[in-house]
Amino acid sequence: IGAMPRLDRDTAPDADAAAEQAALREVEQDLLGTGGEAVLADDALRHVVTRLTDEGLVIEIFALPDAPIFAPDGVTPLPVTRDLVAAIARVSRMVTNPVAVAGHVATRPVVEAGAPVWRISAGRADAARTMLEEAGMDAARIHRMTGHGDRRPAAAAPLSVRNDRIE
Repeated sequence: IGAMPRLDRDTAPDADAAAEQAALREVEQDLLGTGGEAVLADDALRHVVTRLTDEGLVIEIFALPDAPIFAPDGVTPLPVTRDLVAAIARVSRMVTNPVAVAGHVATRPVVEAGAPVWRISAGRADAARTMLEEAGMDAARIHRMTGHGDRRPAAAAPLSVRNDRIE
C-alpha cells in the first residue's frame, strides 16, 4: 500500500515535495509509533515494514513463517491483516495523495494449471483496496491496483513466505 507522488505540482515543486515528504514521514511515525504511541499492537507491527521512496511512502504488510496474513485460499484476509489495513486507512487521512495497492505471492513449488499466482496476487490487491475503502479511505484516492504474481519477490528465496505480501 503506497502513497504515490502528487501529480498536480504547479508551483514551488521543491517546497511542495518537501512538505509532502514531511507529511508522509508523519504518517509513517504515527503508524509505527516512532514518534510516540503506535496505533498498532507489537504483534501486528511485526508484519509491517515501511520505506519512503521517490514514489512516496510504501507500507508493506507481509506474512511470517508462523503468522500468515491471508487464509489458505490466498485472498481472504485474516483479522491481523484487516486490523493493519484499517490502521493504515486511519493514519492516511493525514494526507490526500493518490494511493497504489499491490499484491504479491511466493513462488509455488509446483507448476499449477491456470497460474494461480496471478489470480491470488490480484485478489490480494483487490482485498486490500476493499479494506481501505471499508475503513474510510476515499475510493477516488486509489489510482492503481496491481497483482505482481511471484515476479517481484521481497526475499531472495522465491519460495519464502516473506514474499506473501501486500504493498
